[in-house]
Amino acid sequence: MPSITHTFRLSLLAAALAATPGFAQDAPLQAVASTEQAESPLGLALSTFAAQRGVALSFDPTLAAGRTAPALSGTFSTEQGFARLLAGTGLRLQPLPDGSYTLAAADARPAGSTRRTQPLRVGGDGQAFHYAEGLRLDEDYMRAQATGNGDIGRLLRINPAVQFDNAQQSSFTPGDISPANVSINGAPFYQNAFVVDGMNFNNDIDPGGDPSPYRLATAPGNSQAFALDTDLLADLTVLDSNVPAAYGGFSGGVIEANVRTPKDHFSGSVSYQTTRSSWTRYLLDESMREDYANASSWGDGQPEFTKETWRATLEGKVTDTLGVLANFTRKRSTIPTYFYSAHLVDSYGEEREIQRQRSDQAMVKAVWEASDRLTVDASFTHAPSENQLFRSNIRGAGVRIDGGGTMVNLGATWLADWGTITQRLSWSRSEQSRDAQSDDYFTWQHSATKDWGTNASTLEGEFGDIEQLQRRLTYSAQVQSNPFDFGGGVHQLTSGVELTRERFDYRRLTENSTYTTPARTTTCTLDTGEVDTACDMGRTTLGAWPGQYFTRRTRYATGHIGFNVESFAAHIDDDMRYGNVSIRPGLRIERDSYIGQTTVAPRFALSWEPRDGTLLTFGANRYYGRNMATWKLRDGVNQLRYNSERRTSLNGAWTTGTQAGNDTYFNIDKVGYADELMLAWRQDWAGWRFNLKAVNRRLRDQVINVSGRITGITPDDPTLASNYTTWSSTGSGLSNIYSLTAQPLLGWSAGATHTQALFALDWTDVRKAVPFYDDSADLFYLNPWIRYDGRYMRYQQKPADNYTRPWTARINTITRITPLDLSVTNMLVYSAGYRRIARTSLTEMYQGERIEVWEERQFSPSLTWNVRLGWERELSAQAGTLHANVDINNVLNRRNVYGASPAVGNVPLYDIGRQFWLEVGYRY
Repeated sequence: MPSITHTFRLSLLAAALAATPGFAQDAPLQAVASTEQAESPLGLALSTFAAQRGVALSFDPTLAAGRTAPALSGTFSTEQGFARLLAGTGLRLQPLPDGSYTLAAADARPAGSTRRTQPLRVGGDGQAFHYAEGLRLDEDYMRAQATGNGDIGRLLRINPAVQFDNAQQSSFTPGDISPANVSINGAPFYQNAFVVDGMNFNNDIDPGGDPSPYRLATAPGNSQAFALDTDLLADLTVLDSNVPAAYGGFSGGVIEANVRTPKDHFSGSVSYQTTRSSWTRYLLDESMREDYANASSWGDGQPEFTKETWRATLEGKVTDTLGVLANFTRKRSTIPTYFYSAHLVDSYGEEREIQRQRSDQAMVKAVWEASDRLTVDASFTHAPSENQLFRSNIRGAGVRIDGGGTMVNLGATWLADWGTITQRLSWSRSEQSRDAQSDDYFTWQHSATKDWGTNASTLEGEFGDIEQLQRRLTYSAQVQSNPFDFGGGVHQLTSGVELTRERFDYRRLTENSTYTTPARTTTCTLDTGEVDTACDMGRTTLGAWPGQYFTRRTRYATGHIGFNVESFAAHIDDDMRYGNVSIRPGLRIERDSYIGQTTVAPRFALSWEPRDGTLLTFGANRYYGRNMATWKLRDGVNQLRYNSERRTSLNGAWTTGTQAGNDTYFNIDKVGYADELMLAWRQDWAGWRFNLKAVNRRLRDQVINVSGRITGITPDDPTLASNYTTWSSTGSGLSNIYSLTAQPLLGWSAGATHTQALFALDWTDVRKAVPFYDDSADLFYLNPWIRYDGRYMRYQQKPADNYTRPWTARINTITRITPLDLSVTNMLVYSAGYRRIARTSLTEMYQGERIEVWEERQFSPSLTWNVRLGWERELSAQAGTLHANVDINNVLNRRNVYGASPAVGNVPLYDIGRQFWLEVGYRY
């Protein structure tokens, strides 16, 4: 039986310490001091160390029974001291609502109760965010949220530095399961670094490309190479300012996820989650309802859908030192729509086609505690995704967009007497490819056998298969010293290197021909006895031909374009403490063989704590961004095309067409970057913690796509087409982001309920927005005078109109009702009005030149209230736990406008209305 007496004595010790003058129960664990403590039983070591550092600690002594703690010697923080004492024990330090701490198994929670949410660590809260670097979400918080598709992006709605696409919650895409794209501090959505367990999982093939799945030469993608599910995450961190030198490859922010370690005891879980169109309210303008109900292919709407997610996990200790976690997650979305375009359904029939979306994740993670000093982790993840689509009115026009792939990650952490050494080796293979139902495209005359056409022509086929691959091999090593005294201050050095080899490939896997100009024929049999595939014997409707064959075609040949990229990065920073002043200068140096530029990114952060509860922070930093392989892969793709091949009879030979010119010229020699200045003030007052932060970002040398004729560049390349485009590193941006977060330090208790809350407010002032690299940026490059909203300005001064709501207020609360095994989570987001900026057909004279007139259309502010009702009941210690969640999105069914449809008289477009999700599961 546990020793009640010992627990009581520890509680008395905690109470005595709390009563000691100068001691605060919620004293931050980051306090740094010198410690000398010999090897001793774990329970005694923890109690002694807690008393030395003024931490109120009580725990069940049976958790520490039979365990020995290592000797402690040196200067380090309270958090680091507890981490060393608990290393390899499977135990963790757990904060309690009253500000004290307890000891618990790494996966423990009170029997028969719901999971208890710990306070969010925001801004400068905690040692990791002593310089107001960002916000971290822990596992309990993430489990309590209504996350919909379960992707990383949707968990970040509480972060005031994060903005979403205006159409993210569109009524036209409620069946989509793709991860949400996010913008951080005004940067393009593809300029964030995504990291899981120390491994990069960016999609650097073409994350910002045209989203249409029907382009001849490319396939759409996402900023994340893998659509990782959030169910297994231990924490999720966004670093949005004062980012340490250890991170690179972004000009927005870093989104870092960590998969939890396996539990000590054998356990598992299964769950099923679903939503569907019958549980969803569609908010549409009345003029669009009929066409929406008859929606057809991609982009027309999703009036019917069913989304389902299955999850299964097994985990536990295989030996005393080896833990293994295995998970399989399957997500499916089925979207039936009409074959014919909406306005043709009544005339041509209600034939159906089904769009399907799929995302799978199979993951195995192992953690081996080889010794008290060495921990090894390894993981394997296979996470493919696909999106099956079709084009209306065209037979054989199905297309499957393939993404995702495989990741392998191996890491080792060594705790030396003087510090920590971490090494990591990772490999990944991902794709952004297209698998077409047909390799050729035909423009038949309407006939008895080609009878689905809606006019004199009948269309059939697709444009063949394209494969785009990204393979990445990375080795990294990082050394972090223990805090040490030098020059009158306490220092902690962090340094490391990173070596990466990447391979990018573009392949046209099948030859494709687009056939035009049909002619009359009486047979489709060639002299060789074979049947010509570009011929059909159905009697034509127009002209009453007995049959038809094609006399012209444009051909795409198979081909391959690929290249390797070797890159090197080194970083160092020194976290220095001089009394109540902390300074962290740092430097990151990078070079790769793609752009060929050596970049030097200085980082500097300073904080001053004039008194307890007040922290002022300043930072000046440079971040070099991501480079996309598509900039180089497109150079030469158009030359696979052969124009105007002809034949004069069915058996006549095709003449060789002229090879098309190269329509893309690669000449980038600069890496885009962001310069940042930031100020932050953290204040504890009246039981609350307030964080006020201002971030100024200036984007420079950003890549944009412009016409070659306007750049004045005249490369000596006879293969270039006259209308070629090129990449120009002349894009620039300017944004100011101001944010305020407020959080009760201990939450509120009322009876048997406990509530945690976080309030966030941001004001985003994007004075100059960089166009996405795949947009036509000729106007941005030329930067002419325009008239906008009655004022004359340069084009680049025109306000942004996406990922930039002027200001947003966000409130998140989590309430636990222990006797009922219930939890209630509320997320309210109020966003300022949306403005759509568009060019008109009007012009006027200004300073002797004719300029264009642009106008703004203002839309109302939006309010979104999402709720999760969670229930879980432990059947018994042996029988496991049942749980269920009901999510209600847009509870008030508000008509939130996100844009206008120029194709339908500029009528407003709305977010999805009230929608229900249901999840049921079992854990043991």
